[in-house]
Amino acid sequence: MHRLYLHTSYLKKKIVPALLVIILATFAGCNLNQGTGEQMVNLAKVTDDPEAQLANLNTAISRNRQDASLYVRRAKILLGKGELPMALDDVNKAVELNKNDMGNLFLKAQVLRAIGKVKEALPLALRAERNSFQHVGVYVLLSDLYLQLKQPQKASVYAAKALKLAPRNEFALYYNGRVAEAIGDTARATRNFRLALQEAPDFAEARRELAGALINQKNYDEAAMHLDKAMTLVPKDAMLWFYRGQLYQQTQKGDSALWSYNRALGFNDSLQLVHYRAGELLYARGDNAGAIAHLEKAAREYGHTVKYITMLASAYERTGHNIKALEQYQRLDALQPGYTFADQSIARLKAKLTRPMPAASAEPDTATINE
Repeated sequence: MHRLYLHTSYLKKKIVPALLVIILATFAGCNLNQGTGEQMVNLAKVTDDPEAQLANLNTAISRNRQDASLYVRRAKILLGKGELPMALDDVNKAVELNKNDMGNLFLKAQVLRAIGKVKEALPLALRAERNSFQHVGVYVLLSDLYLQLKQPQKASVYAAKALKLAPRNEFALYYNGRVAEAIGDTARATRNFRLALQEAPDFAEARRELAGALINQKNYDEAAMHLDKAMTLVPKDAMLWFYRGQLYQQTQKGDSALWSYNRALGFNDSLQLVHYRAGELLYARGDNAGAIAHLEKAAREYGHTVKYITMLASAYERTGHNIKALEQYQRLDALQPGYTFADQSIARLKAKLTRPMPAASAEPDTATINE
């Protein structure tokens, strides 16, 4: 039984780290089992001595360029190595040679997902599933794609299908937990993550998300234990460092929290949530310039929220960026008409910006001085 590995998302969006093996599946009776990093297949059998396999496949393809299965096998190895453009070229050739093989479409969807082209991967995975390519792998992939597209209700449909087909499969359990997490059902999420870990104790992502859920439940001691275990498996996982920072922040260890957030951003600077929390922490400390640097990078995810706009506007004003501050207060007023704080801030800044500049002092009469 092959083990399928999915590289996140959450993460949400992203370059493929060496420590995370990307989605890779074999299609004859394949099932999901274990992995690290939002993963989908254990490459032990398909990539033992991958360089030798690649050499053999290169020779085979040079002799027979019309065998789609050879391109599929090479695409899987390239995908496992993170050589995504080459993997995509091979799977495109396989699809061209055999348009009716839904497994080829599924593999292409996985490659596109690994590249970050979620919207392009989705219709291919759906087409494969709707043409009787129905197994745990495709259901897990669809659940993951819908979660990335922020459609948890649709993700839940496919997570449930995966669990029905394989009730003890750790990926089916994990994605049911992810769906529950997305809709705010922390208790169900925690239960599913625990069950996933019973099936695969080294499933680092399940342990990571369990730690996050436990932090939200204020179960800090158990959360710390799971974070420590997960970090022995994937020490460069950005979200693990984020959760560690969150744990420190909630236990009033601000310096350690900020250090952890910076570690997370060192591994993945695109994580909006981490920038937001770092900005929030710096703003509370009165480091307005530092807060601005992080908050500006969190605008895509949080720019429509009252708390975010309020913090950014206030930080701008405190650092003398009055026009930027005014723009943010006006956005806040549009978001919450009649909000007294926003109205007062707008009036204050308009008065400050329209106040006449003090007259420049007269130049001294140098002739008189010389005299």
